[in-house]
Amino acid sequence: MKKRIEKVLLKVEDVLRDWLEHHETKGGKIFAYFLISLITLSTVAFVLETTSLNNQWGWLFRDIEAFVVGVFTLEYVLRVLVARDRLRFILSPLGLIDLFVILPFFGRFLNLAFLRGFRVLRILQVLKVIRYSDVMMSFFRSFRYYRDEIRIFGMTFLLVLVFSACSMYYLEHGINPFFDNIPNALWWAVVTMSTLGYGDIVPITIGGKIVASLVVLCGLATIAIMTATITKIFIDHFFGKRLHHCDICHYPYHDHDAKYCKNCGQELDKERLEHAEVVGHRHHQA
Repeated sequence: MKKRIEKVLLKVEDVLRDWLEHHETKGGKIFAYFLISLITLSTVAFVLETTSLNNQWGWLFRDIEAFVVGVFTLEYVLRVLVARDRLRFILSPLGLIDLFVILPFFGRFLNLAFLRGFRVLRILQVLKVIRYSDVMMSFFRSFRYYRDEIRIFGMTFLLVLVFSACSMYYLEHGINPFFDNIPNALWWAVVTMSTLGYGDIVPITIGGKIVASLVVLCGLATIAIMTATITKIFIDHFFGKRLHHCDICHYPYHDHDAKYCKNCGQELDKERLEHAEVVGHRHHQA
């Protein structure tokens, strides 16, 4: 009897894991579409809450929020239960998004006053669509092929940002009231590096203007690195090679739209090729 119960529990766990993580079965796809519909409904209600319609239909918007959050809470609990590494799931980016989506709602009942300020995080519900989109998930997984480039961009941007903010603070502090602290200087650095230039904070000293000129040039360089990296990821993902072994010669790399093996001419399994893992150009060359 005990073994039978264990088998049933294992089967239920496998079904839940397939529904929640892989969406390969018909039930999993239906569940994914259902949650995407809830996210859309919740987003529309959230937008309408900020209009005059809230005076008449506010009760409906609140009921929709309660229902959606209830479903998301159940989903989150089930994900934690079926996760192979629960702590890793909880601390993962998607796990944190799931948690932040539901916590602000319970803040009103559990007296968690500090969470009420996080109600704006309801917009994170929109990001949950990423989890249920195979295209989006596979695209983000492609970023792992370019970790070095992303690190270069991140370190370059951070170094220039901190250096320019500190430099502007010490050059303009006491002369320019807009640079009275480093956080304000950081805001200026971000706006300047992005070449957006709101003009709300500007340097007035000669040294500050020289630094600002250098920051603009560094900003152009770092943005160019970021743009090139994301473009390369996009091209490799949608138009790059697929890791699909030919049944005859076992040649592993083929174009996304290939019909025949480029090595032996054998006809390829189109369905298998479409679902094959994308391989970055650098890894293909290796």
